Amino acid sequence: MGEKHQEALAVLKYGILDNKGFLLLTGDVGTGKTTLLNALIDSLGSDVLVAMVADPGLAKMDFFNFVADSFGLNTRFKSKGEFLIFLKNYLLDLNQQNKQALLIIDECQHLNQKMLEEVRLLSNIEKASTKLINIFFVGQSEFNNVILRPQNRAIRQRITINYNIASLSQEETSDYIRFRLGVAGSEEPIFTSAAIQEVYNFSNGYPRLINIICDQALLTGYVKEKKHVDETIVAECADELKIEPGISIEESDATPEARTQKEAVAPTAKPVPTDWLTPLQLKTPLGIALVVVFIIWVGLVVTFIFNRSSSDATNSTMGEASVEQTSQAAVAAPGSPGEEPDSQHGGKNSRDLAQPGRAAAVEAVPAVIDNQASVPTVGSPTAIQPTGEGKPAGTSQLSASLAPASREDAGDPLSLEFIRETYGRYPEVLFGFDSNNLEDRSYDMLNVISQFCIAHPEVLVVLRGYTDRSGVRAYNLKLAEFRADMVKAYLVGKGVRVEAITTRAIGPDPEGPGGTTVPYDGERRKVLIEIISPTS
Repeated sequence: MGEKHQEALAVLKYGILDNKGFLLLTGDVGTGKTTLLNALIDSLGSDVLVAMVADPGLAKMDFFNFVADSFGLNTRFKSKGEFLIFLKNYLLDLNQQNKQALLIIDECQHLNQKMLEEVRLLSNIEKASTKLINIFFVGQSEFNNVILRPQNRAIRQRITINYNIASLSQEETSDYIRFRLGVAGSEEPIFTSAAIQEVYNFSNGYPRLINIICDQALLTGYVKEKKHVDETIVAECADELKIEPGISIEESDATPEARTQKEAVAPTAKPVPTDWLTPLQLKTPLGIALVVVFIIWVGLVVTFIFNRSSSDATNSTMGEASVEQTSQAAVAAPGSPGEEPDSQHGGKNSRDLAQPGRAAAVEAVPAVIDNQASVPTVGSPTAIQPTGEGKPAGTSQLSASLAPASREDAGDPLSLEFIRETYGRYPEVLFGFDSNNLEDRSYDMLNVISQFCIAHPEVLVVLRGYTDRSGVRAYNLKLAEFRADMVKAYLVGKGVRVEAITTRAIGPDPEGPGGTTVPYDGERRKVLIEIISPTS
C-alpha cells in the first residue's frame, strides 16, 4: 500500500477497536476502496465479528435478514421487531465475551433515505457506556452530499471517523507500476519515464485505470515484439480503449466515458419531465391500473397509424406500377442513343456500357441507400418509393435503371452475378494493422451486398475474419472475431436478417471458403464474404 492507503487503514482500524460507532470511507471510482476494505478485514482479530452488505439496495426485511445471515444468526425473520430483539440479545452476548460487532455497508451511496434511517436506528442498540455495534459506511464521494442533507443531520453528527481516499500522485503512480511489475517477476524497468508520464495523464492517478492501461500496453508491446513500453504505445492503447483521457482531479468523477468525435455526436434530445410521476405510487392498485390503461392506449394508437400507413403505401404502389413498367420497357429497348458506339469497347463491362441506365444504376445504389429508398427486388415492377414529403426529380429514371430486364443479367447491381463480377467470388473487406474499424473504401460494396440480401431473403452470408501471423495466436483469433462482427453489425444495421449471417474467426490460419486456402502472401487483414444462394 501507498502512504495514503496505509494512513487510511490505521485510522479506520483505530476507529473500530475503540468503538467509535459510525465510520465513513469515501473515494472516487477506482481509488482502491474495496482493496483497502479487504485489507482492513484481514487485519482484524477473531474478537471482531464482521457482517458486510455488498449491495444495500434491498427492501427493508431483505436487508435485515441479510445482516442476520452475515452475522451467522441462522434465523429468518418476518418482522422488524423479531429481528431487533434477536440482534440485541446477540450483541449483548458478544459484549459479555469481550467481542465486537462490525457492520460494513459497501456502496453506501445506493442507500435510499428510508434505509439510511433504519441503519441509523440500529446504532441505538447500546449499553449505558458502550456501543454494541460499529457501523462502517464505504462508498463513492457523492455519499458525502447525501449525509449533508438536513434530514440526515442525526447520522452526520454520529460519524466520528471520516476518511476520503485521494488518487495517486505522479510519483506514487511510478512506484505503483514498478511494484506490480516486481511482484510479477520483472527485474528491470519495462515502462519508460515518458510512458509512465503518459499513463498518469490518462489515469489521473486512479489505480483501476492505471491497471487497465498498463495491461493493454503490455499486451500491445508483446504483439509488436518490443522490449520496452514507450509513450507511443501507451497513447495508442488509450485511443484503442476509447476512454476519455484524464482531466484534473478537481473536475474528475473518475468515470471516463467512451471517446467520440465531436462532429459525429448527435444533438441530445430534451429529456421528458417525469416529475408528474413522483406522486403516483406505482405500487398501489390505482397506479398499476393507470399504467395498464396507458399502455393499451399507446398500443391502439400505434396499430391505427401502422394500418393507415400500410394502406397508403399499397395505393401509391398500385398507382405507379404502370409508369414503372413503361420505364423498364424504355431501358430494355434497343437502339437508344449512344448504344452502338459504347458497345464497341468490348471487355467484361461492355453490357453495362451499352446500357446507360445500368451504368448509372451502379453508381446510384449508394445514394439510394443513403436516402433510405426501398430498392425493388430483382424483376419486380415496383417503383422506388422515396422517404419524406414529395418525390425528387429523376426518381422514375432511377427506378427504371434499377429494374433489370431479366434475372440473369450480370449488369444488374442487385444480382449475385453482378456482385461476383464486380467484387470477386468472395468479396473482401480490408482492415488496417491491429484494427477492426471499417474503412471508407468498403462502404459502397457492403451497401450493394446488403441490398442484394434484403431483396433475396433466402440468401445466406458467411463472414470469415483473418489476420496476419504476427503476434499471439489467441489475440489474433479474437481480433479476427471482432472484424467479422464489425461487418455483420454493419449489414444488420442496413436491414439484413441477423439469422442469415454466420461469422467465423479464422485468424492466421489458411482455411478459406468452399475448401479453398488463403495464401499467407498478400493482404491477410480482412473479412471474406461468402454469399450462398439456393439458385446459384
